[in-house]
Amino acid sequence: MNRHGQSITWGTLTAPRLFTGKTKRYSYNPAVTKQFHTDEGGDKFAYTPHSLKAEIDFEAMVTADSSDFLDLSTGAAIVIAGVDGGQILASRATETWRLGQAKTASVQATHYPDMPASDGGAAGTTLSAFTPDQSASQIVRPGGRLIYSTIGLTHAAGVVHGLTLDQILEISPDDDSPDGKILGATDHGYERNIRLELLAKGDLPAIDSVLTIGGAPAHANDYRISDAQLSFEDQRGKMYVIQAVWISAFTTV
Repeated sequence: MNRHGQSITWGTLTAPRLFTGKTKRYSYNPAVTKQFHTDEGGDKFAYTPHSLKAEIDFEAMVTADSSDFLDLSTGAAIVIAGVDGGQILASRATETWRLGQAKTASVQATHYPDMPASDGGAAGTTLSAFTPDQSASQIVRPGGRLIYSTIGLTHAAGVVHGLTLDQILEISPDDDSPDGKILGATDHGYERNIRLELLAKGDLPAIDSVLTIGGAPAHANDYRISDAQLSFEDQRGKMYVIQAVWISAFTTV
């Protein structure tokens, strides 16, 4: 890549990265809570900005080098190059497979710039997002560089058109300090959720049954189906949309 003419930052080449892959987007959005104070007539006469934090959103195309995807079951704290001071806590890590598209993964996090640094509670960086195994497929050339479409993902009820695997960790900030700063937060309530879209060929799976997806990563096992929808649309095949949940009280992955 070469730039010509005006000096600007172009593309995502120099954007911060939360895991290895081909960066699709990165955003950092600091904001305060706006509190207005009104007089006897209901007019605003003063304004207090407080609870400064920044929302972070990152997405990348999964590649053969994407072996450091976040595992939020161990904690929320992460480090991002160029984001200094305070602490960064991740609340969501998502893997997405779509028919006819390259696999992507994304992370949502919050930077608390006034929060003192502390040890412990770090997110793991050991999950491989490079699944399923598509080594026998000849559709990507050269092979073995990215995960394409839903090749290798299977389910007894139909053909996989889409799969979304979410890790969610709740972040509960402390009450503001007297001078309006967020100085601490607790991460808790880790769960995983799946949304599976199928071109129907078998029976709709039963509610509260165990969801089994062939070719999916190990952290997609032992989910319980919470929602199972069938739909008919004009000039399209019958579809199932299945949602399932996993918590640590279920079988340990």
